[in-house]
Amino acid sequence: MTDLPPLRPATRIVDAVHESLREGILSGVLPPGQPLSVPELARRLNVSRSPIREAVLQLVSDGLAVEQPRRGVVVATIELNDVLEIHEIREFVEALSARLCAERIDADGVAELRSIIARQEKCVAKDNAAGYFQTNAAFHEAIGRFSRNSRLHDILISLEGQMRIGLQRVSSEGEQRRRGVLEHAQIVNAIEKRDGDRAERLMREHIAKTRKRLAEQIRKARGEVAA
Repeated sequence: MTDLPPLRPATRIVDAVHESLREGILSGVLPPGQPLSVPELARRLNVSRSPIREAVLQLVSDGLAVEQPRRGVVVATIELNDVLEIHEIREFVEALSARLCAERIDADGVAELRSIIARQEKCVAKDNAAGYFQTNAAFHEAIGRFSRNSRLHDILISLEGQMRIGLQRVSSEGEQRRRGVLEHAQIVNAIEKRDGDRAERLMREHIAKTRKRLAEQIRKARGEVAA
């Protein structure tokens, strides 16, 4: 059995437990459909059951877990059509996030975004798909954080988590990842120039292109022919 990520220092133990379980779900250590047994998770993380219960309820609120009759709480199963719906929402939510980020970010924030893109470029060069998806999530999370809107940031975190579960079932080609990094760099250029209009437009186009590529992959996987 693969171990869950170790608990990191946090203000509250429940926050550390929630982060560990969340990363376990997003990395596939806790796969879709797996029951989130409070006694078992408490044993694996070497903590009491109380913070486990609270963290599991947070995962349900995040959309990463669901309650099922007679099974209790299990890791959510995100179907491919769900991923497309999530991208439809992201197209507008992340566009707003990019606009606000361009208006509110500071120099340190821009440097962080540049650093994430540099890590992404290394992942692409090494054909490291898992690393690419991790840095992709970090990029979009950072833009949401630098929007300085906590509610918007929370929405983005929830959508990103659900999307990553669904994308575990979708392959990604190296050329797609290279295009993604180039699009990210263009978005950061607009953000650095404080061009909110351009940042918003580029982010909307970026998400729309990703959704279109996913739709094409899903059609191919199902043996369908695009109209």
